[in-house]
Amino acid sequence: MPIITLTTDFGTSDGYVGAMKGVIARTAQKLGHGRPIEVSVIDLANDVPRGDIAHAAWVVATATREFPEDTVHVVVVDPGVGGGRQPVIVKAGTQWYVGPDNGVFAYVAGAADPAWVIEGYDDASPTFHGRDVFAPAATTLVMASYRPSGTPTKLVGALPWGVRPEGEGRVVHIDRYGNLVTDLPGAQGGAAVTIAGRRLSVLRTYEDAPKSELLAYVGSAGTIEIAVRDGRADRVLQAERGMRVVPAAPLQSEYR
Repeated sequence: MPIITLTTDFGTSDGYVGAMKGVIARTAQKLGHGRPIEVSVIDLANDVPRGDIAHAAWVVATATREFPEDTVHVVVVDPGVGGGRQPVIVKAGTQWYVGPDNGVFAYVAGAADPAWVIEGYDDASPTFHGRDVFAPAATTLVMASYRPSGTPTKLVGALPWGVRPEGEGRVVHIDRYGNLVTDLPGAQGGAAVTIAGRRLSVLRTYEDAPKSELLAYVGSAGTIEIAVRDGRADRVLQAERGMRVVPAAPLQSEYR
């Protein structure tokens, strides 16, 4: 059964997500010439903070890797809806992505990954491309055996902190627990990292640190994360996304 996931900042109280699911069902039925075509629609996250492209980009990058190949991921966090950004279909690895070219695909797609402009929706509402462009385009992609029909393009959307400099990382996501997720690979973090002037040993898990103490560890995405055991690292460090984290130089005792 084809799978389409939804990642939006729509919430669940206004019916916007429901409208997109209705369009997916209607489009599948139409393209199936009335036959009952089943499409599994999975909510990945519909409570992304309003207009937070970087948050959506991290959610998409870390969650979509768990899906079967040829899953289509619709991402609608789109403060520029109706403006100059292009609506696109992207193929990255074994997964497909549908949404605005505004940076939401910055972590999943590279320069070599193919992308196509979504075309043929000239009568779409300029304020609801999730319903009128992305939902039907995703369903059409599934029903057309994953053969995009738009004009090939190159993605231009980017995040504020750009490409990670060699040898260091940045805080790219702050989760609901106040943990600081960085893009520094765990293998490059070494035995300790420095952030906001604090040197933190890289531990295995939260319980390896005393309560209320800062710690670093390799998170589930394979990158260095910063936390406070039973607390919030974002508050302790007054952290914002973009803050640098670097491998710490070994202490003199570590040379022995």
